[in-house]
Amino acid sequence: MTDKLNSDKSPKIALITGANRGIGLATAKILANQEGITVLATARQTNQAVELNSIAEKVYPLDVADAESCEALHRAVIADFGQVDILINNAGVALDKWQSGLELSVSVLQQTLETNLYGPLRLCQLFILEMKRTGYGRVVNLSTELASLNEMEMGSTVAYRSSKTALNAITKLLALELKDYPNILVNAVCPGWVLTELGGEGAPLTPEQGADTVVWAALLGEGEPTGSLFRERAIYPW
Repeated sequence: MTDKLNSDKSPKIALITGANRGIGLATAKILANQEGITVLATARQTNQAVELNSIAEKVYPLDVADAESCEALHRAVIADFGQVDILINNAGVALDKWQSGLELSVSVLQQTLETNLYGPLRLCQLFILEMKRTGYGRVVNLSTELASLNEMEMGSTVAYRSSKTALNAITKLLALELKDYPNILVNAVCPGWVLTELGGEGAPLTPEQGADTVVWAALLGEGEPTGSLFRERAIYPW
C-alpha cells in the first residue's frame, strides 16, 4: 500500500461535514494545503465557523440528521461546483458516552443513528451518483475502534458504538456495489482517541494527528483498497 498522494493530479473538490472544529477542522486545514484540492465544508451554524470560513472555499449549512438539509446541500454544491470528488463524512455525535446500554433511551439511539448513520448514507447516495458520472471518487467515513466487533472488550456507549458499527457495514457494502467503478473508493477510518469535544480531556492525540489517516484515505490512488477500515494508515479489524 502506497504512502503517496493520489497520482491523479487533476483538480479535486473535497467536501467535509461537521468541519467547524476538531478532526473535521484539522482535515480541512491539511487538505487546503494540498495542491489541486478545493475544500468545501459544512457546519450547523456557518456564522460561528470563523476559522473554517477562512480555510474552506465555501462553508454550507448542514444538519446531517435532516434529509431535506442533506438534499439542499447536494443541490447547492452541484450548482456551485458541478461535482464532489472527495466526500468525508466527519459529522457525528456521542450522546451516551459511558452510559449503560440497559439504561439507554431509545430516543437517544434514534438521534444518534440519524446523525451517525442515516446522514452519511444519505450523502453517499447523493454524491456517489456524481462520482459515478465522472468515474472518480473517494468516500471516507469517520468510525472508531470502539465499533470494531473484534476489539469489543467492554460494554456501554451502545448508541454511539453501534451506530459506527453499522456505518462500517455500510462502508463495506457500498464498496461492493461499486466494484465496477475501480476508481471510486469507499473506506472508513478510526482516527484514534483525539483531544476534541467528543474525545474529551486526556486524549493523547491532537486533531491534526487524528486527521492524518483521514486525509491519507481521501487521497488514495487508483487500485488502492476499498471497503476497508483503517487506523494509522493500516488495515484495522472490523
